[in-house]
Amino acid sequence: MTTIKVENLSKIFKKGKTEVRAVDNISIKIDSGLAFGVLGPSGHGKTTFLRLIAGLEEPTSGYIYFDDEVVSEPRRVVLGPEKRGIAMVFQNWALYPNMSVFDNIAFPLKLAKVPKDKIESKVKEVAEELGLAGVLNRYPKELSGGQMQRTAIARALVKDPKVLLLDEPFSNLDAQIRESARALVRKIQRERKLTTLIVSHDPADIFAIANKAGVIVHGKFAQIGTPTEIYEYPATDLIARLTGEINLLQAKVIENNAVISNLKIPLKNVELKGQNNVVVGIRPDDLSLSDTPLDKYVDVGTVKIKLVSYGAGIFKIVVSPVADESVDIIVDAEEPLEAGVETHLLVKIGKIKVFDQSGNNLLASKTEIVK
Repeated sequence: MTTIKVENLSKIFKKGKTEVRAVDNISIKIDSGLAFGVLGPSGHGKTTFLRLIAGLEEPTSGYIYFDDEVVSEPRRVVLGPEKRGIAMVFQNWALYPNMSVFDNIAFPLKLAKVPKDKIESKVKEVAEELGLAGVLNRYPKELSGGQMQRTAIARALVKDPKVLLLDEPFSNLDAQIRESARALVRKIQRERKLTTLIVSHDPADIFAIANKAGVIVHGKFAQIGTPTEIYEYPATDLIARLTGEINLLQAKVIENNAVISNLKIPLKNVELKGQNNVVVGIRPDDLSLSDTPLDKYVDVGTVKIKLVSYGAGIFKIVVSPVADESVDIIVDAEEPLEAGVETHLLVKIGKIKVFDQSGNNLLASKTEIVK
């Protein structure tokens, strides 16, 4: 497959007299066969970065290489999208409503003037792979959302691309279908060893498909690592929020403990660097509520149940320290508790994240934090 290398890549858009650095001096290498995910806040450069890789945008500065070949250079697309061996799947799928599923999938091959008999065999092969063999004669309006999405993927794969580019590919799908769609893309990517770049605002998309990921903030990669590393060791509190639900709690440092009202969270192995005030980050699934000790958890104090809700098989329980009901902490639980009940809050050992007042993680990171 193809290795993608980016050197000092920037893209600047002008809005009147204002310059917007959508992509700001990025350098990165995406190895052949790797699935690389790009996560970040809306409007911070994710899609622009993907479009630069695709050859749909000219760089303001910097270079893009496919293997050792320059495909984009400053203010010039050297090799157009049609010559890069890429396939793209967009958020809206862009199926032709007046064409059957067969013809939608076959369209890139017809444009390339592939012989008719080869088109038919290739379309049927890809349709079988994606579970579309029984709907080839239907039109997009007759398909479910999942079938439309698989048709868009089939149209991308029928060309045997070297690089697969996915731009928010699952956002129009219902939650249940989204899970199976992610699994399908992951399976195809691994089996074909396709160099893949997926852009999404949903961390679940990245975690399901990518071997490695980067978080773009203000046009730069703020952190690069495996999805698990970024989730467990976010470089900043912003990255912690982007990668999943988290409680971010203002705390005072007293005798190597983070103190939040009557709650006392031990800060073992944390280099505090003279910090008197910190922000403690704890994900709801790393918390538990119990009046008895639990293995691998530490009791941090007594809390009061304020609110209980249910969704997706999990009870979301909002609690507050008994001495300060203005502080809300969300806990994931398998069983509900009654509002007004007091109990103990337990934190899973090793899962506490500690940030300074600027949002930087004070714990040693296992990822590449890009400055």
